[in-house]
This record gives sequence, structure tokens and C-alpha cells, in this order.
Amino acid sequence: MPPRKIARKTTQPVPTPRKKKKNNGSVPEDGAMNVGEASEAEKREGHDEPSEPAPSEAEKREGHDEPSEPAPSETEKRRRLSAAASTPVKGDTAKKTDRERKRKAPATMDRVDEEVADASISSARHTTGKKKFRLFIESYLPKELGDRVLSCGEGEQLGHPGRTTTKKPRAIDTLPTDKKIVQVVAGGVHSLILLEDGTVYSCGINEKGTVPADGVEPEGSTDRLTPINFSDEIRRHGKLVMLTAGASFSAGLTDKGSVVAWGNIRDTSGSIETHHILREMERHPVVIVRHQHRVIVKIAAGENHLVMLSENGELLTFGDGSMGQLGRLGRVSHIRAQQMVDDSGNYLRVSVLQKGKGKLVLFEDIMAGGYWTAARANDGRIFVCGLNNFGHLGIEPPDVDQNAKPGEGGPELRIMRPTESPAYAGRKFVQLCGVQHMIALDENGDVFGIGKNTDNALGLGTWTGNDDTDHWRYTHLEKIELPTKAAGIAAKLGCSLAWNKEGVAFSWGCDTSGQLGLGIKDDDDEKVVPKPRQITSAHLEGYHIVGASIADNHALFLAAKVNG
Repeated sequence: MPPRKIARKTTQPVPTPRKKKKNNGSVPEDGAMNVGEASEAEKREGHDEPSEPAPSEAEKREGHDEPSEPAPSETEKRRRLSAAASTPVKGDTAKKTDRERKRKAPATMDRVDEEVADASISSARHTTGKKKFRLFIESYLPKELGDRVLSCGEGEQLGHPGRTTTKKPRAIDTLPTDKKIVQVVAGGVHSLILLEDGTVYSCGINEKGTVPADGVEPEGSTDRLTPINFSDEIRRHGKLVMLTAGASFSAGLTDKGSVVAWGNIRDTSGSIETHHILREMERHPVVIVRHQHRVIVKIAAGENHLVMLSENGELLTFGDGSMGQLGRLGRVSHIRAQQMVDDSGNYLRVSVLQKGKGKLVLFEDIMAGGYWTAARANDGRIFVCGLNNFGHLGIEPPDVDQNAKPGEGGPELRIMRPTESPAYAGRKFVQLCGVQHMIALDENGDVFGIGKNTDNALGLGTWTGNDDTDHWRYTHLEKIELPTKAAGIAAKLGCSLAWNKEGVAFSWGCDTSGQLGLGIKDDDDEKVVPKPRQITSAHLEGYHIVGASIADNHALFLAAKVNG
């Protein structure tokens, strides 16, 4: 096998900013909406296409690093909103202005500063009374609840008081037995369990607020699942219905569409440019996005970043963006705190333009892991951003020294803006999981692998050792052979698992800590499982698996009673 490589970064040239034309008063300044004219979204109202706001000139210039227009004054905002509310919406036959005819869709995208534009569009939509595209939280919630949680691996995050190692799934007996279980989430150093009443149980290492449960000391730990007490302010945002977790932070989605987060977010160097919300997250759970401003329908997490999907098909990101995983920051060594967090979601939004159409891409699903983000558009295309050093994002990387650090010269392996992935085209993928390798589940239950294949992480059984230079990486999707169609998948660094509709789970890859649940002992010479192998346990008798989550050192399984 060739030396493992990590990309060097080249300093990206900054394009020469375009000169602005002098405004003679006949057209609005760049980036401002002419509230006396119908927007592109309004002109399309009569068509069957989803309606979305036309991108502003500020959006188009974002990829060219041009300075943005100064924000309008409060008086100017009120004047524009008043004009938008009182101006009738023009139909499809409305004549386009010269400026609209000249507008071209840029090749890049970035966040939108939409304080005025959103309000104007909202007013126009209220006038028409039409909504063409809307997503619902219920579509992303599990269809089957569980009765038992099992764990395997190493560490206090297993949730077995007095026991920190188990090589096969073992039932946790400290949870209430009178409530159904919605979800299990394995974080880097912690575990999360969500009950049907919205209660969240957690255990593991309390690294700067990772486990903010009663009785857990700061920088302490607990091997007992303990409920997290949320403040009255957070409870007013609704019941928690979905969880996700990164290395040492967690987030939850409420049934009203607000997002709550807690714990420690850091960049690849172990430090981070601080923001007051990040500091608050280390002390207690805080609201990241309020449903009064934006209704979020799904959340997903990588190691140190959070991805959100709004009911209107918007993609929002939060956290560390040093590897491009936020899809909206330039090549900077630290987070731009002023762009990273605001509870309206305005500065978290990632805008992607359809080529040649000048319309925003609408998304219907999101995925995240490691240092990458993926989003599926409503036409099935997969857009990706983040670290792509092994080609796992479906875009073949350049051949570079993998021992170099990302961003330190050489070809760029970070995808800084959401880019359509050719490898994932042609199929509808419903799940993507992994860090340096990717496991992909399509709508038909077929599972594919791409990316780094050392330790047979892809489950193909082709890698033969460190001298194998032919099978250590795949840059095209390869089908993983499973006995039956899969219902769900999970993957982390070098390890993967899948389960079927019958509730049987399989795992493969490198079993460093017993997280594969196969009973491999520490003194076993062979820790690598080259192909999917069935997981068995006496604690699964009478139960079938309905969900699972895996981390670097442990795995969690959610099981329901058979015929229960």
C-alpha cells in the first residue's frame, strides 16, 4: 500500500473584483431588492416549479470575495417592506427588466445576508397565498420505536455501571421500562438515548459540557445513563424528537423546529475561535436556531460541525469549517465567529445556485460525518463539501502526499463549497455514513462503499495488507454484498455496520475496541473483519434491531420486542 497521504493546501488565487457600474437611479444598488418590481420567484408563481427567492447580487459575488453592500437603515427597511406589501405581484407575462435579462448564475455559492430580502419575499408570499415547497419533521422521524438499548465496545459511554468493556451487545438495564425509546446516538466520548416523551439520557466523559446531566462534575464522567435537565426556556421550544452528536458535542431538534446544542466544538488543532454561544454551550444547552425564525426539520452532525435542513429546503451549517464542511466559509484557519452563529439562521444558510438558471437549489435531505457535509436536492442530486482526501465524497482527488496536513500546500483536497458529486449520481441515496470511507444506502436497500479501504473498511474483502497498492482506496462506488436488503447503516473511522428489516445486524472493518459487536477479544491476532459478519448476542433473543449508531470506540443498538 502506498504511504497514507493527507493533502497539502494551495493558496487559492483571489479573482480580481469586478467593477461596479455607477448607479444612475434607474436600477437599485447591487444586492438590494427593487420592491416595486416582482421577484423572479414571484414571476414563476404560475408554474409547477417550486417557488424560491431569486438570489441577490450579493450572493452571486460571494464566491469572488467582493465587498458586500452596507446594510440598509431601519427607515429604509420599513419603506421597502411597506412597498413590497402594497405592490401587487406580477404574473408570468410580466416584462423583465434589462438588469434581470443580464443576470447570470455564478459558478459558486455562499451564505445569504437576507434580512431585508426575506421579509420582502415573505410579504409577497402572503399576498399570493401559495407555498410550493415544504418539508415536515415527521418525515424524518423513525417509523418504529424500541424497547431496549444495547451497547458494546469500551468506555464509560457504554452505560453499564461498573463495566467499561463488552465485546458483544449487552442490554442496558438502568433505563425506564415504561417508555418507548425513539433513538440512540453514539458520540465520540458519550452516548445519548431519546425517549418518546422527549427525555434525553446521557453518559460518558463530560468534556466541557458534553454530558450536562445531574450529578456529573465538570470535566468528570459517568458510566450511568442520567437524564439531562433542560431549562424552562428550552422547554418552551417544544419536545425533543431528534438527536445527533459529534466528537464531544450534541444537538437536539424540537417538535416545533428549534435546534438546541450543548458540549464542546473545536477545530482540527484542538482550539477554536470562540463565540459567546460556544462558551454557553460548554456550560449548558442553548438554542441555536429558533423556530420563530426558521423551522428546522432535520439535523446531522460531523466531528465538530452541525448541519440543519429547514422546512423550505434550506441548508444551514454551524461549527468548525476549517475543512470546508460548512460549505460557506473561505480558506481560513479559524471560524469566523460573526458568521457562525445567530439564532435566526440567516448567517448559517448555505445557498447553492442551479447552473444557468439563477434559481436556488432546494434540498430535501442532509447527511454529515467526520469532516464532510452532504445534501440531497429535490431532484435527487447529491451535493458535497468538506475534506475529500480519499475520494469518499464521490469526487476523485488529486494524487498527493497523504502524509501532508490539509491546507499546507500542494493540491487542494478540501471542497469548500457544495459541489455536485458525480459518483452518487443515478441513484437516490437515503443515507451516507463514514469518516475517511463512505457507506451509502440507496432507496432500494442496496449498500455501496467508496473511499479509504485499509482494514477492509468498505467490506469488500479485497484489501490484503499494507503492501496492497491496488485495493487500499476506491474512488467509484462498489456494491457491498449483504445477505438481504438493508434498512439502515452506520459507519465511523474504519468500521461499519448495517441492519435489515428483519432486525438482523452485520458489521465489518477494524474492531479496535469491540465496537463491531462480534465478540473479538483483545488477544485475538486478527482484528480486521474483511466482509459483513452477523452480530449475535444472548441479549438480543426475543428482540430485533430497529436502529444503531457507531463511534470510534463503541456502538449502540436500539431493539424492539419481536411481535411486541
